Amino acid sequence: MKARSTAARIEVDLRGTRRRRARLRRHVAQNLLDDGEDFLCPHFKECKRSRRPGDVFREGTMSHLGRRFDLTIDGRPLRVVVVGQESGWAKAPLGRRITLEARYQAIHDRSGIERRYYADSEHVARNPHMRGTTSALRAVFGKGLGTDHEGEFVRPSNGRAFHIFDGFALVNRLLCSAGPRGSSDGHPTKTMLGNCEEHFRATMSILQPTLVILQGKKVDVSTRSIFERTHSYSKELHGAVFDGERLMVCAFSRPSAHGALRWGDSLAAPYLNDVVVPTLKKAVRRL
Repeated sequence: MKARSTAARIEVDLRGTRRRRARLRRHVAQNLLDDGEDFLCPHFKECKRSRRPGDVFREGTMSHLGRRFDLTIDGRPLRVVVVGQESGWAKAPLGRRITLEARYQAIHDRSGIERRYYADSEHVARNPHMRGTTSALRAVFGKGLGTDHEGEFVRPSNGRAFHIFDGFALVNRLLCSAGPRGSSDGHPTKTMLGNCEEHFRATMSILQPTLVILQGKKVDVSTRSIFERTHSYSKELHGAVFDGERLMVCAFSRPSAHGALRWGDSLAAPYLNDVVVPTLKKAVRRL
């Protein structure tokens, strides 16, 4: 399935992204996860002790930062950050202490390049979360909804084509996760949320997003004190300020939510077509 795309002039600032990636690497190496994969967070033990009885704890999943993160769209700065709550315990979970490079490989190389929206004879499918993220990014970049892999590539006016997963950052509100083994449902504690806020704020200060896409009600609630909302255009779309800079915030359900709020499985999902896509288009116009 392929939908007609809406043309937008996109330019890439490779030097800007290289500088930003270097800043993030330094921050992580000094405060979170060093080259020897020692977890340096001073709150680690306190957060681990706070988990519910029976829950397992996985520390240190770093963020994904695309190598073409610094963009402009029709001349306006476009730095897209998708925010989830944490990395859940899937059937085949990632290990502990996932570096920035390992996270990039997991998101861009494996999910973006090696997988497809739906499985075919040669490729496995993305999970609902990444399918929803695919649709959201296609809407942001004016690509139109679709399952075709070719439609996931952006062709900037000043460089070679790149996959949409190379043009955004995926940052979890929590760098550690607690929950039942084998489940994607997280059980974050107040201690975890409070302690990890400093890391989340530090990451946002480095990334300087102009468009933030929140995935899930809990993420929406836990970031309201971070992204200071100045105007609400709708229930899902808000103007906000962070570090004195203006940005747009889109607050959606999780792509893998249940019932009518689910939008990561089907391109025909009403929530995707009636809420997510029009909201993102409005957000891009207001950048």
